[in-house]
Amino acid sequence: YHSHSMSARSAFDGAVFMASQMKLLEDFKRDAHPDKVNLAGREYVGEHGHTTWLPPVRKIKQQISTDPTLTPEYTHILGIPEFTRRATQLALGKDSPAIVESRVFGIQTVGCTGAVRLGAELLRSCYCSSSSWSGPILLSSPCDDSLAGTFKAAGIEDVQYYRYWDAESNGVCVENMLYDLENAPEQCVVVLFASGHRPTGAELSQEDWKRVAEVMVVRFHNKTRNQD
Repeated sequence: YHSHSMSARSAFDGAVFMASQMKLLEDFKRDAHPDKVNLAGREYVGEHGHTTWLPPVRKIKQQISTDPTLTPEYTHILGIPEFTRRATQLALGKDSPAIVESRVFGIQTVGCTGAVRLGAELLRSCYCSSSSWSGPILLSSPCDDSLAGTFKAAGIEDVQYYRYWDAESNGVCVENMLYDLENAPEQCVVVLFASGHRPTGAELSQEDWKRVAEVMVVRFHNKTRNQD
């Protein structure tokens, strides 16, 4: 008879390091203080600590559950065509020249990380395998912890950053961002965040976007590859 004084451990213990944001969330859940507040959460949380259902989401879920025409079938490999069509129209505008000229193509992915990974795989298959290109990828500083790792997991190791957040003004440091984009390495791929920037929540104004677009157009003519 042999007893173990320690609880059984998994072979995968320590194989994956927890991202700082996830560790913070776990610490928050364990904290018993009644007045705790999580300022880095992704969800709308009510007074009792439960995720709040937004009215449109609740309504759509009810419609789906009672719609007799819906059947549990696999969707197309690229997603639901009507969904991607309307999503691109929402993002760019129904009358966008890019849409009118059929220069836009959208696919449905499993969340943000899934979209980034597919984009990284596309870059790797189109450029890395046929040329000496292997980066760099330019991300905002700061950005979501998972982004750099997602590109590296796809085989793109060269990840660099452009300045985005100004701690003193509590906003986007637009001038520094533009400077970094203007002086970005040749043949770089720039990842821009159209809305909901994580983790800052700070967004560019319409005027700021015009200035960013002007810089990107100039760099495009200099044969720099950019991704929005």
